[in-house]
Amino acid sequence: MRQVHQALLVCVAGCIAGLAAGCGGGKETHNVTISYVLEPTQKLPEDIKTIAVLDAGTQMDGSEDSDRARKWSTIAADMMEQMIQDSAAKYKTGLTVAKRRDTAKVLAEKDLKAAGLVDAGTAAKAGQLLGVQGLITSKLNIRVEVKKGKKSTVDITSLAAAGGYHWGAGGGTAAAREADEVSRNMTVQCSFTLMDAGTSQAIVQYSPRAFQKHDKASPGPVFGSSHSEASLDSVDAMIGELVERGVREFVSTFVPCEAEYKYYLQSGKSKASAMGVRLLRADDHDGALEQFKAALAENPEDHRSAFCAGVTCELKKDWESALKYYRQAAAMPNVDEKEMAMYVAAKQRVAEQKDRIRKGS
Repeated sequence: MRQVHQALLVCVAGCIAGLAAGCGGGKETHNVTISYVLEPTQKLPEDIKTIAVLDAGTQMDGSEDSDRARKWSTIAADMMEQMIQDSAAKYKTGLTVAKRRDTAKVLAEKDLKAAGLVDAGTAAKAGQLLGVQGLITSKLNIRVEVKKGKKSTVDITSLAAAGGYHWGAGGGTAAAREADEVSRNMTVQCSFTLMDAGTSQAIVQYSPRAFQKHDKASPGPVFGSSHSEASLDSVDAMIGELVERGVREFVSTFVPCEAEYKYYLQSGKSKASAMGVRLLRADDHDGALEQFKAALAENPEDHRSAFCAGVTCELKKDWESALKYYRQAAAMPNVDEKEMAMYVAAKQRVAEQKDRIRKGS
């Protein structure tokens, strides 16, 4: 009888651990890229033929966030130059951009800084020196917040270790312990202005709401191990995604620009949801959408299926339906912070851009 109890305890421990690790579920995953061309929101004045892109201004306070902003301000300006060049080559915009290497050299020689190009006299002088009619200035602030905490996890090997003859007796009780968890919030706030170099008047201004990403590593409820920042995704990779988004959306306000968004999809708990993700991997968008609808009919609070349905609709170029599903996902209960941020960002993006997407792109 003792051997039976021991075997049963070990079996229970293994089953719970397997469920905690997700071994018992049928979760499916898929990486998806959504891309389209955004039409500009306004036409540039005819006399704006060549522009210069200047490094973003940053808060130089010596902090780690300030150092990141300084580095990414240069990368953002490089991105902007390349996007404008790509648009000119592909969509024949006729807009040229001064080489940033030459621009930086000229401004350095004349001791003109990007942060000072705000008054008409300085802007006009810079425009004449660079031989351009337009100047792009920007400001970039980055904040990375890391939070550390503790979470209880259960070490149920203590059940089996007891060799317990009686359930829950003495050493046969599952032992709880604390393990480290870590979360990180990243915020990128950017502001871009395309000004007339002759008058210093703004032609295009773009100051979107702050872009944010959330990352978290937490121990599982059973056999959970401690986590540190090393368990999280690369800071630069996540910041780069946010900075590129801001730059791309700004450039798209005055020239056609290709937009690209990547999503990591996870199925809900139902078989229909898992099948939907598998069909999505096979590029069967119609079949996938039907499965996600079935999953939502089975569980109206299946936020992952709702989001997957939204992504599927975007792949089908049905922006209105995509927005409907993103709103549905963002309104559901029991969604963790990271996924909610993704749902809300997708909802806002489609709401703001759907009327600007080039047909057939």
